[in-house]
Amino acid sequence: MMLAAVAFLSGLALDLLWVRCISDVQQRRAFSAASIGVLLYLCTVLSTVLIVEKCVAACCAYAVGGWIGTYLGVRGRKK
Repeated sequence: MMLAAVAFLSGLALDLLWVRCISDVQQRRAFSAASIGVLLYLCTVLSTVLIVEKCVAACCAYAVGGWIGTYLGVRGRKK
């Protein structure tokens, strides 16, 4: 259960960061975009481990977190 929660939060963070990174790239904020890129990498490492370890429930939680993260990230950007 704890692994699924961590996976969910990682998926959520990944997509929130992804939306932010795209915005930073569009606004040519190189340092911020590069820093976020490192965090994106760390989030993807967890998903890779989950897939290799065949943690299906955690992979599903990661995907749900990712969907919510993208939705909130895009919705929050509309101003």
